[in-house]
Amino acid sequence: MILPLAFLLISGSPQSAIVVESFEQPEEFRLGGVQIHPDSQLRLSEKDAFEGKRCAELRYKFEQVSGLQYLEVIAPHKLTEKPRRISVAVRGDGSGNIVRMRFVDANGEWHQYDLGVLHFRGWKVLWTHLDTPHGHWGGDGNGRLDFPITFFSIVLDSLVRPSEGVVAFDAVTAYYGEEQKIPVEAKFEPTNQWGYFWSKKDIPSGKLKLTCTGSQALTVEVSVQLLNRREEPIRQLWKGKVSLSPAKPFERSISLPLVRFGVYFVDVEVKAENFPPSVSRTSICWLPEPAPTWDESPFGVCTHFGQFKHKVPETLELIKRMGATWIRDELYWSNIEQEKGKFQFPEYYDAYMKAAGELGIRPLIIFNYSNRHYDNGLAPHTEEGQQAFARYCVELMNRYGQICQHWEVWNEPNISFWQPKPNPEDYTNLLKTVYETVKKVDPKAKVVGVCTAGTDFRFIEEVLKRGGGKFMDAISVHPYRYPRSPEATGFVDEMKRLKELLDKYGVGHLKVWLTEFGYPTHITGGTPQWLSAAYIVRTFLWALTLPFIERLFVYDFQDDGEDPTYNEFNFGLIRFDSSPKVGYAAFNTMVRMLHRKQFARQVEIADGVVCLVFSGGDGEVWALWSSDDKERKVNLSVPSKPVTVTDLMGNTRTVYPTKGQITLTLTAEPIFIRP
Repeated sequence: MILPLAFLLISGSPQSAIVVESFEQPEEFRLGGVQIHPDSQLRLSEKDAFEGKRCAELRYKFEQVSGLQYLEVIAPHKLTEKPRRISVAVRGDGSGNIVRMRFVDANGEWHQYDLGVLHFRGWKVLWTHLDTPHGHWGGDGNGRLDFPITFFSIVLDSLVRPSEGVVAFDAVTAYYGEEQKIPVEAKFEPTNQWGYFWSKKDIPSGKLKLTCTGSQALTVEVSVQLLNRREEPIRQLWKGKVSLSPAKPFERSISLPLVRFGVYFVDVEVKAENFPPSVSRTSICWLPEPAPTWDESPFGVCTHFGQFKHKVPETLELIKRMGATWIRDELYWSNIEQEKGKFQFPEYYDAYMKAAGELGIRPLIIFNYSNRHYDNGLAPHTEEGQQAFARYCVELMNRYGQICQHWEVWNEPNISFWQPKPNPEDYTNLLKTVYETVKKVDPKAKVVGVCTAGTDFRFIEEVLKRGGGKFMDAISVHPYRYPRSPEATGFVDEMKRLKELLDKYGVGHLKVWLTEFGYPTHITGGTPQWLSAAYIVRTFLWALTLPFIERLFVYDFQDDGEDPTYNEFNFGLIRFDSSPKVGYAAFNTMVRMLHRKQFARQVEIADGVVCLVFSGGDGEVWALWSSDDKERKVNLSVPSKPVTVTDLMGNTRTVYPTKGQITLTLTAEPIFIRP
């Protein structure tokens, strides 16, 4: 049954928002799931409903067990037409567990969509498009929603074990028809390009700009709000009515009353009669100063200059000011040898490599991918194909060897990037060929090998068994953990296992390079920007405690697209339009705090608290945080003199000890202390 509780007729084009399930009087309503704890209960509650009188309240308890463990709020409804999108209001508890939605289609195939992780508290509307499921099984297996479909359940899945709490769901809503928008372009435009401000003298400001995009004049209500790094409203900047026409745009200067550094968001909400409200969001980043770069720095980012995606030199200048000394990128074989035996280099490749060299940024370039002229376009596995690949490597070194001295052989050969299927023997043969070729051209050049998606111990060992360790100067892996923290996923233990495997095959001297890791911020199952930034910094800090890890590259510097629901488009430390994300400020602070320092020791303070000490240069820096993301107060023994405390956004304060101790509140976000 579908209840048409909302229907709008806008500008002659119908748009409907239909509440599929209001939880007022559901026809079917029951608890389902796998490994359901007896304490887990589902009920209709009149306490704090999102709308109406009732909501579905779920009390859950997840245990530390193996296998699947999730709960379902089952309330089936048949949908005969495909919605543009579907949403549910969720009362979060900040647990870090994930909400999903399930459908079953006309051919019995199940489809699952991720809606979001519960890093928030209170009510929030989560939504997803139904174009591509995040998981499907059973039925005809075609991965396509065959209508009519049945909305079956809301799933609370256990990303965090053990955990318990109470969440609630309300107003499952399907949206049909074309999305109607107010014919007004509204935005906050920062004074500085893309919204980057530096130092207390460079005070953030900008302009509110409204432009009528329709043919008729209209009056709109406008509200401009300032949000903090956690995207929580903290202040209204301006509110008023504005009359607009195609010939009459509106501008108003807006000052941002900021006293603390960091990343902020400016929301411009526009309301007009007969239209749903529209909101545009702009971010700005205000930092004390650029971070330093230096040759031995471990700090790097992945970029996509090889795919012609960035601005030259502006993107590289942003990277340097953030504090990344290294970039990892590509110069594709298929772009350079488009005609068999002839090598031509795109001007853009020359420009970005030259700009990197001039800025003192050190590239790690991947010798990458196949060429249609050899081995039928598959990964080079024949003698002819591998020799052709080696010629391509020589051409790159001859052209860019003065700028780049570090080269990686392929990208993630343990998955589908190696066609027709991953083959450790063929990869090892290519690695040997490339290594020997590189050393003939430049004996001082460094070759980085293996480069697996994840820390794929099976694939790595197969390469090492075949002697692959002799044909690289460092080994690389991509230890992604999202959406969970490095502590919850055993990051340090995983890296130690890798070192043990290298020792087993007599190549324990090889340094480890983490050439991809990151936390995407997509709204359907990703990590909020502030927490993504915290997890990235924590991964860096843990990695730097391990002496065999030499370089680290966040994937990636810039979002690859603008779809907010697609994980692959949302890994960046800055947005696709070059505006800042919270990760940019966090990276800058981390590098400034750790400039030319090395790990010294770990200090035990209390359960759930991490304290890592780094020393060198101008003294010690202590990095502290809550490893389970819970807020904790701790007493810390320090020398009896003032100490400085710097938060992840770069704000520094002086704290005076009492009887040799200071009291700190720790969260998921690391802070830095200079005793």
